[in-house]
Amino acid sequence: MLSAARLDRIRRGVTLAELLVALTIFGLVGAVIMRVLMRQQRFYARAAEITTLHASSRELATLLPSDLRGLSSGGGDIYAMSDSSIDFRYPAGSAIICKVGIGTVTIPPTTLASRAALTSWLSTPQLGDSVLIYDEGPTNTITDDSWKPYKLTAAVAVGSCPTTTGFTTTSAEAAAGYTLALSSTPPSTTPAGSMIRFFRRAHYSFYKTSTGEYYLGFYDCPGGVCGTVAPVSGPFKPYAATGSGIQFVYYDSTGAVTTIPANVARIDVNVRGQTSAVSLNEAARAVYVDSLVFSTALRNRK
Repeated sequence: MLSAARLDRIRRGVTLAELLVALTIFGLVGAVIMRVLMRQQRFYARAAEITTLHASSRELATLLPSDLRGLSSGGGDIYAMSDSSIDFRYPAGSAIICKVGIGTVTIPPTTLASRAALTSWLSTPQLGDSVLIYDEGPTNTITDDSWKPYKLTAAVAVGSCPTTTGFTTTSAEAAAGYTLALSSTPPSTTPAGSMIRFFRRAHYSFYKTSTGEYYLGFYDCPGGVCGTVAPVSGPFKPYAATGSGIQFVYYDSTGAVTTIPANVARIDVNVRGQTSAVSLNEAARAVYVDSLVFSTALRNRK
């Protein structure tokens, strides 16, 4: 007969039936855990997609008004416009005239000890860029004041902005000025102290990328040479005549829709976006839709 110790050693193992039961339980628990993890993963991915959609819409509400608000429709700042794009004068900098020469003007340096921003630009102006120079007109009234357009006919060169102008305080600052070669000589009604605005042609459009998604794209034209459109915000719903992902609507001073650039007083932008369809359970698939409408009144409207 087997001793008690022998029987105890034999009973320390598990039977095949017990092993199968244990594996089944472990499998069920593992399946439940994996299901919970997958649901959590889908939830966080969904939340991130919705957050991105919100951010893209709100981003446009900050970006576009800052670029469009200062346009002068009556002054020709809008070159072309449609329900999905707009071409306009893009402010690239400003400066004060130190002195006027034959076909040239001199401006202060970009850095002054006084920290006054008399000259500032996004990037150094190039040959082919355009400027608007303020012309006071022949009388002291504002009715004959205007902005005169000029082209830069050469790259920006070193120039002298004398301390006698009051715009520089040291000889080093005076020697660090810039000279701009213009397409014509400004008139005598444009004296020292007149304002200069640098600008370039720029373009916003709602376009389809190579991936098939629709984004708001942008390019500008430094030196008159336009770049390639690049996405700045999106993706949004596809383009359509109605219900488009981004739609520009232009109004005149009476509140009527207009297609004439010179008559634009307000620009409304309709933004519509949606997430991709995601399974919420075994039967349902849903998309999250977000929309936003914002208006920009042109400060220099006609």
